[in-house]
Amino acid sequence: MIMLLTGLGMFFTKEPVMMIVVAAVLMVMTTYRSLEEEHEKWIQIIYGIILLMFAILSGNVSGFLIFLLYKELKLLYRCAMGTIIFFACQVLFHQGTSVAMVILQTICLMAGYTVLSLIMIGMTRMEQRKVREGQRIVASNISELHEKRLNEQLVKQRYMDEKNARLLERENISRNIHNSVGHSITAAIMTLDAADLLYDVKPDEARKKMNDANTRIRGSLESIRRAVRVLDEANVALTAGELKAELEMIGSEFVMDTSMEIRQNFDDVPDDIKLPHDHVVFLTGVLQEMLTNGVKHGKADTFVVVLTGDSAHIRLDIADNGASDFQDSNAEQRIENGFGIKKIISYVEKCGGKTHFANDHGFKSMVELPIVFGG
Repeated sequence: MIMLLTGLGMFFTKEPVMMIVVAAVLMVMTTYRSLEEEHEKWIQIIYGIILLMFAILSGNVSGFLIFLLYKELKLLYRCAMGTIIFFACQVLFHQGTSVAMVILQTICLMAGYTVLSLIMIGMTRMEQRKVREGQRIVASNISELHEKRLNEQLVKQRYMDEKNARLLERENISRNIHNSVGHSITAAIMTLDAADLLYDVKPDEARKKMNDANTRIRGSLESIRRAVRVLDEANVALTAGELKAELEMIGSEFVMDTSMEIRQNFDDVPDDIKLPHDHVVFLTGVLQEMLTNGVKHGKADTFVVVLTGDSAHIRLDIADNGASDFQDSNAEQRIENGFGIKKIISYVEKCGGKTHFANDHGFKSMVELPIVFGG
């Protein structure tokens, strides 16, 4: 554009060499400004001065149009500056032209400049619309890709949730079978051992114990069925009174099988407190585990079972007088190798409760669970 305006102005200027020099400087400045996104004020001032020099030297239409390059100014200001320069140059340097003709030429130039500006504005808006449309398409593609990835993540998460649910179900079944069947069979074996010792001296009593052992073993099948059925009854709430009855029955059966002493204290827990079904099953399993372990590993013959709690927590403490080798130094290894205790800790941690196991003149265990019902 500068080259075209320079060629046009050469027919009217009286200083062609100077005009070419100014045009060259103007081209350099315009190139520099196109490469820099932000311009300092002194650059804009110098650029405005060079534009003004070019306009004065051309003294015609090119002097008017040159201000199209001054994009930092608003359209109205560019039009006004170009008009003033053109009018002044025509009056000062073209004395033979009448004022009326100069005014007419100025009006025509302003009209032409307005039309040209509107065309430029239209082209700019079209370019902006293309850019916005491109951005919209890119944003739409990104959103679609993000949604696709999100759906993939949801599918993976759903698969993992289902897998974890299956693993939890397996763990519940294995724990319940271990707590019920395992202890029933252990009790039956201990009863058979006692019957073997009594067989020669007290055959009638031995026969009774053998019948009891037979009943225990037959009951193991029902225990398996009950352990599986627990999964379907997980949302059924039970009372603390029902838990007490289960614990008392386990203690009575154990005493009957082993002739051990069990002292129980459940008075601090109101009978009407509601408990999750899983907690009741779990705590009965804990008592079975601790009683069996106390006799089998610690040779204990006396147990103290205490149940405490309120509407927010339930706690079971079990202590025996056995000779356990459980110590702080080997606690981690003992727990890791002990299937029962490991399962107890796993369940309690998942529920947000607390456990404690120690050997203090006998093995002591504490299990505390928060009373929370699922939605």
